Amino acid sequence: MSAAKRVLVAGGGTGGHVYPALAIIDELRRSDPETRVCYVGTRRGLEARLLRDRPDVAFRPIRIEGLPRRRPLAALRSLGLLVVSMLQTLWVLMTFRPQLVLGVGGHSSFSPVFLSALLGRLLPIRTVIHEQNVVGGLANRILSRLVDVVMVSFEESRRSFPHARRVAVTGNPIREELLHAKKDAAAYRLFGLDPERRTILVFGGSKGSSEMTEQIRAGQADIAEHTELQVLLVTGDQERTRVLREEMRRSGAANVVVETYVERMGEALAIADLVVCRAGATSLAEITACGKASVLVPWPGATDDHQRANARVIRDEGACTMAEEEALSRGELVRLIRELAGDEDELGRLARNARRHGRPDACRAILGELRWVMGEVRG
Repeated sequence: MSAAKRVLVAGGGTGGHVYPALAIIDELRRSDPETRVCYVGTRRGLEARLLRDRPDVAFRPIRIEGLPRRRPLAALRSLGLLVVSMLQTLWVLMTFRPQLVLGVGGHSSFSPVFLSALLGRLLPIRTVIHEQNVVGGLANRILSRLVDVVMVSFEESRRSFPHARRVAVTGNPIREELLHAKKDAAAYRLFGLDPERRTILVFGGSKGSSEMTEQIRAGQADIAEHTELQVLLVTGDQERTRVLREEMRRSGAANVVVETYVERMGEALAIADLVVCRAGATSLAEITACGKASVLVPWPGATDDHQRANARVIRDEGACTMAEEEALSRGELVRLIRELAGDEDELGRLARNARRHGRPDACRAILGELRWVMGEVRG
């Protein structure tokens, strides 16, 4: 991107916002190594941890919290921090002087994009937001009236932004390494798994899922009996991992491998014959881009029930099986997994439909939109 030398990226909190942002940053740097990138987020968000090892990205923390909708006193505190974040953001804008500001969602994206959109009426600053979910988040719905471009992951997302100047369907970017990982013996060895067994990958997103973990825990005897299967369970919690490993050892469920976190998710997806996970936007982007059959279990506590909306879009494409958490009794998820894993034709159909729905080119599409909007800046 020759026109944009200073890009500010704002947002985060969870992997659903941070990982797409990092994928976009990587694509920006590949396109033009001269581009300087500043990231505005919070110290408590996932972005603060992940950016510690990124000396090429300047991290500028601000203080802000989400707006509680049913707690008036907490809402007052949030509004006070919003003012603080505006002042902190103004200082970042004055010192970094971005030409392009990209919001990736989450409450920490609001102040940088809002102030930049206002300043953009007087200064050569362009503003773009990216929405990962089918249902647009509150911050992005408000900002969509002010920014130059709204980029979305799903065609259905257009309904959330009726007043936007421009809406572009780009897909949701994923990390490049996920697309290049191979299903080979080395990938199986990485996790201590058997290449001759059908592999089920179970994870709950960047923070794990206690409910899905408990479902596997309840069905461990069932899994142990079906030695043609093996499960890679990612808990997201170190203590839970320790306890489960001991339980699996005692129960003889040697075909269940329990990990706290998987750094090499590309290899985990590559060897998975079936993926069982929440319906967060990043997980769906990874599954579909990699062409994986899946069972999606939407988290019922997601804001605006957006995970259920995400899952329905994929299900309607014939690219997943959807399981409602509220309807699952203990051990029922394992029975569903076992039945699906034994149906090779159905696994193949889901995988083909997932790949057809996937957008492995999302980063390039996003970069095209950023180039388009920067073409409006002169001088």
